[in-house]
Amino acid sequence: MIRLYVIVEGQTEEQFVKSVLYPHLLARGVLAQPIIVTTSRDADGTAHKGGGHWHSWRGDIARVLGEQTQQAVRVTTLFDLYGLPPDFPGLGEHGANADTKKRAALLEKAMADAVGDWRFVPYIQRHEFEALVLAALDRLEPYLEADATKGFQELKKAIEGQAPEDVNDGSETAPSKRLKTAIPGYQKPLYGPFAIEDAGLAAIRARCERFAGWVAQIEALGPPA
Repeated sequence: MIRLYVIVEGQTEEQFVKSVLYPHLLARGVLAQPIIVTTSRDADGTAHKGGGHWHSWRGDIARVLGEQTQQAVRVTTLFDLYGLPPDFPGLGEHGANADTKKRAALLEKAMADAVGDWRFVPYIQRHEFEALVLAALDRLEPYLEADATKGFQELKKAIEGQAPEDVNDGSETAPSKRLKTAIPGYQKPLYGPFAIEDAGLAAIRARCERFAGWVAQIEALGPPA
């Protein structure tokens, strides 16, 4: 069985890997385990998790690949294109590319080149993890308080007809910003993964082309059916 370590930015993505990706991939011979990126470490070795800079993320990737020397190990990432740290590889060269599909692909290649290990499968979500929540928006409604109904309906109308991954990376209009603005009390680590799990991975893949490609790539790590 392939052991797949998924390096993620925070608790929301960690919960998504545990509740959605893990059972799906396990049935295909891939054991997925999330690891939240290390932001910093205290003098006593205590690690602080979530956010941070590429040099710390690179350290986590290198550590896992160094500790796991078997060929049946892979490391992938689930990073947001929106808000990448300034020291991210290739960002200076490609960060202004207006075509975010191309930008994400170029940055993935730069990340792979920086890591330099064939067991590494880079992935950057266009534009944010919350694009997947937008793909499951109808399943989010039961988790909301009554005072969130108006904003929720306005959000649905605002993004009607758009593919969730096309919702842009503006500072006020990125998926996470839209959700927080429209829905009072939106709890990112709780609501998002639950809505996605309720919708089902197949439904999310059908609406999020780039994400679907990544899932297919990591599914293929398992043994032939």
